[in-house]
Amino acid sequence: MRPIHRRIVRLMAAAAIVATALGGLDSLAQAASPRAAENKMILVARQDPGTLDFVKSNLTAMRLWIPANVVEPLVYFNKDGSVEPGVAESWTISDDKLTYVFKIRETTFSDGTPVTADDVVYSLKTMQGSPVVDYAAAYEAVKSIEKVDDHTVKVTLSRPSQNFWQGMGSISGLVQPQANAANIATKPIGTGPYKLVNYTTNSAFEFTANPTYWGAKPAIKDVTVRIITDGTAGLNALEASEVDALPVITIDLWEQLGKRELDKKYSLVTYPQVGEPTYAVLNQKLDKGLRETIARTFDRQSYNDAFGAAWGAENTCTFALPNQVWYEKESPESCPFPYDMEGATKTIAEKGYGSTPLEYASLSDVPDLSLPADIMVPSLQAAGLNVTRNAIDLARYSQLIFQGRPPQFDITVMSGDANPVQWACPDPSKAGWSTYCSAEYTKALADADVALTDQDYAAKMKQAADILRKDAVIIPLIAKKGVGLFDKDLKGFQEPRVAVAIELAKLHW
Repeated sequence: MRPIHRRIVRLMAAAAIVATALGGLDSLAQAASPRAAENKMILVARQDPGTLDFVKSNLTAMRLWIPANVVEPLVYFNKDGSVEPGVAESWTISDDKLTYVFKIRETTFSDGTPVTADDVVYSLKTMQGSPVVDYAAAYEAVKSIEKVDDHTVKVTLSRPSQNFWQGMGSISGLVQPQANAANIATKPIGTGPYKLVNYTTNSAFEFTANPTYWGAKPAIKDVTVRIITDGTAGLNALEASEVDALPVITIDLWEQLGKRELDKKYSLVTYPQVGEPTYAVLNQKLDKGLRETIARTFDRQSYNDAFGAAWGAENTCTFALPNQVWYEKESPESCPFPYDMEGATKTIAEKGYGSTPLEYASLSDVPDLSLPADIMVPSLQAAGLNVTRNAIDLARYSQLIFQGRPPQFDITVMSGDANPVQWACPDPSKAGWSTYCSAEYTKALADADVALTDQDYAAKMKQAADILRKDAVIIPLIAKKGVGLFDKDLKGFQEPRVAVAIELAKLHW
C-alpha cells in the first residue's frame, strides 16, 4: 500500500503544481491590457495635427490616423505590388495608359449617404488643386476627370503617368462626400472601417467602427488615440497599462527605449513608411571635386551608432527608404564616394580645398539633426577643411535656408520626406532650398513617370537615383525606419499602405 500511497501523494503534488501554473496563467491574463476584455484600445500620438483637412495638410500627425481608417482611396497598393479595390470596386486601364475607368462600388459614407460618381469627381478635382505639392503632383498629366454614370468615373491623361496611378492608392486618391466639405478640418467623413466620433485638440481622437463599412468589420470596435506630446510620458503610460501602443517612437526616444528594455517587454515593430532619410546637403555652387571629397569624410556607421539603435536605421547612399524599389543599402556598388578619411585628407591638402571657407548651418533646436552635425563638423575640420559652424534655431534656419534665395549655407544636414521628386528642377530660376538643379536628373524622373510597366519604372528610377548620388549635392547617410511599440497581446500590425496611415482595422486582441 505504501508505494500506492506515495504515488497518490506525488499525483496530488503534481496537481497542485498544475493548479499553481494555471493560477499563474490567470495572473498573466489579468495583467493584460484592461481594454482587451472590452475589445477596445488606446494608442498614443505624439503631436496634435491642428487640422484634419487632408487636402491641405501633409502633417504626419494627421496622416497617421485619418487616411485608410476614415477616408479611403480608390485603390490599395499592397507590399507585394498587388492592387486591391478601395472605393473603386474595379477599374480598367487602356493599353496606352492614357485612360482609367473606375467602377465605384455601391456603398455609403459613414453618415449613411450613398457614394456617387459626383463625389469621386469632386474629390479627385479637389486633390488636383491641393496646395500640397506632393498631392497635386499625381495629377500633372491629367487632362480630364469625368462622370460617365452614377457609379463610373473616367480619368484621361495627356501622357502615361506612374505618379497618377500610384496616387490613386495614396492620399491623392482619397474620396470624401462633397456635402461634408465644410467640415473636413474637424470631422472628415469617408467610407473607411472607422468613423471619427470626436476630435479634441491637444487631447484625443475617438473612433468607432463604421456600421455601414463595405469590407470586413474591424475586430476592435472603439479606438482612442491620446495626444501625449511628451515622449517619456507616453512610454510611462504604456508601462502603466494606461495605453496599448505607441505606433511611432520618434528617434529622440530610441536610446531610452533600449535602456528601459521596452523592446523586450513589448512587441517592437519597424517599418519604412514613417521613416526618413538623413542626408547632408552641399551647396551646388561648390566645386564638384570639393563636394565629392567632402562626401568621402562621412562615416555613415558613426551616424547610425550615435542614435544607439541598430534596428532603427540602415546605412545608405541612396535617397530613398527601404520600401522604394530604387533603394539600396550602403555598399561599394551603391556609393560612388565611400568613406575614405585618409584619401579625403590627402586630396584636400593636394587641391588646396582647405583655403575655401565653408559655413556649416545646423539646427540648434532639432535633436535628431544637431546630433549628426556634432559628428560631421569635427570630422570635416579634422580632414583639413576650413569649416565654421553656424548653429541656429528652426525659425532662423527657415528664413536663411528654406525661404532664402539663394539659401545661405555651404553645408548642412537634413532629415525628411523621401520623395525624390522634390529634387526635380524643370526651371533653374525656381531651384528649391537645397540649391540642387539638374536637367539630367529632372529628365530621368520624367522618363520614369511615363514608363508603361512597373519593371521599366523601377529601372528608370534607379537611373535617376544614380544621377543624384553622383552629383554629390544630396548625400544620404542613413535611412531611419518607423519604430513602434505594441502590447504583446495586440496583434495584426501591418505596414501602412496609404502613405503612413496606421490601419486600425487590422489590429486585434
